[in-house]
Amino acid sequence: MDLKNKISVSIGLFGHIDSGKTAVAEALTEIISTAGIDAHPQSKERGITIDLGFTSFVLGDYLVTLVDGPGHADLIKISASSVEIIDCALVVIDINKGPQIQTGEHLIMIEALKIKNLIVVLNKIDLFKGNLEEEIIKIKKFFSSTSFGKNIPIFPVSAKNRIGFEELKKGIHEVIKALKIHRDIKDDLVMPIDHYFNIKGMGTILTGTILRGEVKLNQKVMILPLKQEGRVKNIQIFHQNMERAIAGDRVGLNLKNINVKKLYRGCYVASNPEEFEYGAIIEVRMEKNKLFKPEVRFGSQIHVTIGMFTTAGYIYPYELIEESKRLKTDVSNKIERFQAIIWLNENVLIDKKKTTLLISRLDLPPTSLRIMGAAEVIKIHQTPPLFYRFKVKRGKIINPNHSQGIICSGLAQSAEGAKKIVGRKLESPYTRILDSFGTKGYVIVGIEKNREKHEIKAGDVVRLKELYHFNLKKI
Repeated sequence: MDLKNKISVSIGLFGHIDSGKTAVAEALTEIISTAGIDAHPQSKERGITIDLGFTSFVLGDYLVTLVDGPGHADLIKISASSVEIIDCALVVIDINKGPQIQTGEHLIMIEALKIKNLIVVLNKIDLFKGNLEEEIIKIKKFFSSTSFGKNIPIFPVSAKNRIGFEELKKGIHEVIKALKIHRDIKDDLVMPIDHYFNIKGMGTILTGTILRGEVKLNQKVMILPLKQEGRVKNIQIFHQNMERAIAGDRVGLNLKNINVKKLYRGCYVASNPEEFEYGAIIEVRMEKNKLFKPEVRFGSQIHVTIGMFTTAGYIYPYELIEESKRLKTDVSNKIERFQAIIWLNENVLIDKKKTTLLISRLDLPPTSLRIMGAAEVIKIHQTPPLFYRFKVKRGKIINPNHSQGIICSGLAQSAEGAKKIVGRKLESPYTRILDSFGTKGYVIVGIEKNREKHEIKAGDVVRLKELYHFNLKKI
């Protein structure tokens, strides 16, 4: 079939392991790419999807690419890498088991990275003994608690017996016709690389989905961050040779002069290196998912998915105080929005025009929801920024009724030290340090006007809260 005039749309397949996600992909598929259904050798050995698979079928004017990621809990970062390139999502649920843990994780991941359109497939109806209509109502109720709402399209199918797929295809067609997809064709070329290999006699093959711009035969491009330059010898879209490909197309590029041994998933094919920044210390605005329960402590280990690349690092939440000073803080599970510095274990490449990161805690058990949420990049720092923290000194009242005022000990160790802290503010009900007193480091403290002297007694605690700066260090 001629694919040249088809509109490219990418649909991500998600679902808990053994929901039959890959079987659904097989039932829909007409064209399989070199990175097709369970193409990885270990997928066949283990009987599960362990890498991204790409297949395609035609619906009217559309060339639909299915992006099939693993459902296994240990491989969620691979599924996360697919979200950058998809236009909508298809979530497969085993109708006999209902939504499971990884179903929830996938939904949070999709939601966090702003994929708005969702299709639900209830698979394995050939094994289902219950009432189908009642089960659909249950599924709608489950989705009513998410941003997708209860009115999502739901299609019961049997991938094993190929039942329900005509209705599913009609439903997919309706959804993609309603998508408001804007392809940025005039911008510089940006394509994340998802697979790469050598073919004897041809050279290096890179596959990916073009995010922006276009690529043409004989065009010079650069592989980032490796800064390898190459020339495009051939362009294919699902085995058909093309003279050009544009944003939205899934392509295979045959490039000359590329060292495949240095490539990794997370590299980009680009025409302009200035579209990217490179670094490990990232300032972000965090949107935490309300279902993520653990407290985000200062220095917590996290995993960050940036495009198709996932790496580990640490997160340092802060509050802005006193003219943009970053005050060290921890974030309770009730707080959903905060700012933080993320310090990764390695330098990463960040697309300046696509700056949403997925933040996870993959060290948590897979029985819990591990997707923390999404982070929007504010700035990349080349050196660690300055942080502040409060240090509290505690003194005590030794004489509340002295003729010179309220006498306090413990805030300074000497007369000289006491003089240095004169004027410092104190926590309520005290106001500030008014003067030093004697030779032992005692001070005279003020008290708020609405407090009577008889409320103050010897032994009461006085707190001096001071702001100190420190250099951020990776834990």
